[in-house]
Amino acid sequence: MNRMKFIHRFLSLILGVVFIFSSVTKAIGLDVFAGEVGLYLEIYFDGWLSDYSVHVAGIVCLAELLIGVFFLIPRFCLYANIAALIALSFFVCLTGDNYLNPSIIGPIESCGCFGELIHFTPLEAFVKSCVLWVFALGGIIMYKSNRHNTTTDFDNIMK
Repeated sequence: MNRMKFIHRFLSLILGVVFIFSSVTKAIGLDVFAGEVGLYLEIYFDGWLSDYSVHVAGIVCLAELLIGVFFLIPRFCLYANIAALIALSFFVCLTGDNYLNPSIIGPIESCGCFGELIHFTPLEAFVKSCVLWVFALGGIIMYKSNRHNTTTDFDNIMK
């Protein structure tokens, strides 16, 4: 395996584990995570989805779990990278706005990124989202560059 494929696979494994870990820790305390989601919905989305914060929290957990599992399957890695890049773009904007432009009542103190297990300050949540976004973008770029190289027998089996 050449260096680019190794780095791509390594980034995919990191992102897959982070997404799965994040979804599981949120799902364990879904009511608490739904409260965090409710705060974001109330402040940044004018509260029109606040009544559905538990449903939105469940959908976020399920989406993160699916993206994480897709990262672990080489055949679906590109799709996982694209989905992660879209999701992380949203989270970068949301956490960045929370940190750089807090609401009248102040920034939301905990993003709920890893449920009740790990708490991030608004700055830490923004930086974490940016770093993961760069990993996802790097994964897409490396996937594209790896496709231009010759394929191995393993790649032919996985097609």
